[in-house]
Amino acid sequence: MKKDRLVSRFCKYVECSSESGNEKDFCLLLEDEIKVLGLEIKRDLVGEKCSSNGWNIYARLGGEGESILLSAHLDTVTPGKGIKPVIENWTIKSSGDTVLGSDDKAGVAAIMEMLESFVETGKKHIPIEVLFSICEENGLMGAKNADYSNIKSKRALVLDNENPGEIINKTPGYMALTFTVTGKAAHAGIAPEEGIHALKAAALAVSNIPTGNVDEFTRMNVGNFLSPGKMNIVAEKAYFEVEIRSFNQELLDKHVQNTINSVKQACDAFKASFTYEKEARSFISAVEEDADLIKEIKDAYSKLGIETSLVSSFGASDATHIFANGLEVVNLGVGMRAVHSTDEYIDIMDLESTTLFLENFCTAKEK
Repeated sequence: MKKDRLVSRFCKYVECSSESGNEKDFCLLLEDEIKVLGLEIKRDLVGEKCSSNGWNIYARLGGEGESILLSAHLDTVTPGKGIKPVIENWTIKSSGDTVLGSDDKAGVAAIMEMLESFVETGKKHIPIEVLFSICEENGLMGAKNADYSNIKSKRALVLDNENPGEIINKTPGYMALTFTVTGKAAHAGIAPEEGIHALKAAALAVSNIPTGNVDEFTRMNVGNFLSPGKMNIVAEKAYFEVEIRSFNQELLDKHVQNTINSVKQACDAFKASFTYEKEARSFISAVEEDADLIKEIKDAYSKLGIETSLVSSFGASDATHIFANGLEVVNLGVGMRAVHSTDEYIDIMDLESTTLFLENFCTAKEK
């Protein structure tokens, strides 16, 4: 690893705008770099499915031993155009009117710097596969639609978390429900009795749906409650969304059904009707504490003097779809801070330690 090159690489990456759905320029930049390194490379053309002008990038560097998949996402949240990174006191931050984009270009930069280091030094390493995905920020769409037939590895590291040394080894299933409640419009002043109040039916339903920590394993929330129309008209339509995240599949299924039942009961009370759409946005994933993958990660961090911790996180990442496609996978911290805000920053030391960790982990083990 070359520290100056790593910092320059990261700054170049964040200066290349790649908000979700508009990753093309960054895809082209990375493809050029990967080709110069001489790696096998493929485009995974998922852009149309993700409403993006970009694509997933698959790359492979041959080596000795059991291969590993390294993954990071190419897109950023908004505002992510015209990013101007500022280096101050060994910290890289945004100029204040955009995000920085360390989520997740810190992960991308660490992977690319490690690959270049192995290529230029000739140091022996394990086979390394790379999946750079698009549209992670708007629903993990790139990873969800990826062509996993490209991937030969049975294990994977996703680099898309905050704290270096933090190992997210368990993530919940995440179900999204979108409800449409339908009543009957009528003039609220002249003939309210002729109407069926969709808004009040939806409000009753929402009042009976739990939110927050609903049990030891589950969190729920209600959002985007809408009922557009005129004030003097009995509302004909109402809409709202419910998200349910749980580490227990039986509880997840139960809360989904209870939510649907709550909406049905409320609509029955007002003689309204309803429809709903259900989308599984992520799936339960778990790697046990005594797994060899966890032991090897801890060993690679220990060589840098970094303490490790195992974390169960309610947050979502591409790891959920990688796990669902048969790989043992964890999500690792890279040092990004205050993400999704214009106060976002990353310490250069964390960027360096993430790259060194990858080099330690991917170095071929002596037989």
